[in-house]
Amino acid sequence: MKKLIVLLFLVNCTLLAQDMKLIGEAAPGRLVFCKADNVLWAYLNDKQLDTGDDDVFVFGFDRNDTGEYLLKVKFNDGKVVLKKFVLPEREFKVQRIKMQQKFVTPPQEEDERIKRESNILREARKTIGEIKGPLYNVGFIRPVEGGWISGVFGSQRILNGVPKNVHNGMDIAAVAGTPVYAMTDGVVVLAADDFYYSGNFILLDHGQGLNSMYLHLSKKDVKAGDKVKKGDKIGEIGSTGRVTGDHLHWGVQWYNKRVDPADLLKIRL
Repeated sequence: MKKLIVLLFLVNCTLLAQDMKLIGEAAPGRLVFCKADNVLWAYLNDKQLDTGDDDVFVFGFDRNDTGEYLLKVKFNDGKVVLKKFVLPEREFKVQRIKMQQKFVTPPQEEDERIKRESNILREARKTIGEIKGPLYNVGFIRPVEGGWISGVFGSQRILNGVPKNVHNGMDIAAVAGTPVYAMTDGVVVLAADDFYYSGNFILLDHGQGLNSMYLHLSKKDVKAGDKVKKGDKIGEIGSTGRVTGDHLHWGVQWYNKRVDPADLLKIRL
């Protein structure tokens, strides 16, 4: 039965009901895009989704989400479509890393700085969702050309033998100064300098709750409020923040739900 459920929600599956098409996979850490005309409103369980006036909207599931979800879509002609999702189990890799102890446990004197920076990011993220249109409708690209994948989404990180938080993005290693590009159209919410963990980083809002982050930059080419297009250069790879080498940490979320950036490269809207 479990295999049957998984097959129902493979990437790029097409479900037709009242001219509604779902693209993506209903699974932990994944996104689903819905293409439909003349939608009046849509809910995922009790959360109303931003459908706007366009023909596409998005919803997603956190890395740790489990259980059943009900998608309810009402069209302008009064018809209602219900779709039930049962999230399958998903296995994630374990990544063992050895590093200097100062990178594992921050010194106590940095506690206030870390708390202050956390509050800055928390306040910035409160604006996610204010952009109602799907700026991402132009599609997605990998934010770095070349390089190699040095860290994958969702992996449990064991630092010097001690289990730590899961990895919430994709790491792309490349030489310092390698250009970093916007994965799709968006607006710069935050362009931060020298955070303890993230270094120099950029937070982009792509509309309807979809957002992305680009961490550990050596250089930033944008500022808060700037509008960017897919493929625009927004910065350069570096090793700022709590890292052991030059790389980009590319993170993607739907509101506060952590999703796998690699999935976006498979999506064709």
